[in-house]
Amino acid sequence: SAQARVGRHVRGAFRRPQPPRLGPGPMASFLFFNFHYSSRPRYEDRVENEVEAKRLKELWREMEERCFDRYLNEINDDSPGMHIYNVLKHEAAQCRSLMQHDNRREVMQECTTKLVTLSRRCAPSSEKRDAQLEE
Repeated sequence: SAQARVGRHVRGAFRRPQPPRLGPGPMASFLFFNFHYSSRPRYEDRVENEVEAKRLKELWREMEERCFDRYLNEINDDSPGMHIYNVLKHEAAQCRSLMQHDNRREVMQECTTKLVTLSRRCAPSSEKRDAQLEE
């Protein structure tokens, strides 16, 4: 019986160790890290403050000035509602404010698209332009 006890002890001592069970934790952490890393904005996706941001602000200001000139020529106190210039001016101010905190390229593209659309609505129609050219 003593020999059997020693034999059991010896058999347990040479047992092959089992690898630890990891469970879903490490895999989930890896997947989350990979998702988080790939979804963050990258430096290349941002508008450069030195060159591009200045150019965008200048472009927005030019659109605003052109619309303001038309606003001065067409202003009529009797017409109801806001002139498109007021909307353009408000949107341009919001874009400039947004640029201070979020200069991602896609955000600036959305701002520019909005301003271009408003600027086109503000531009005189082709009929009015033709009439002005004939005079």
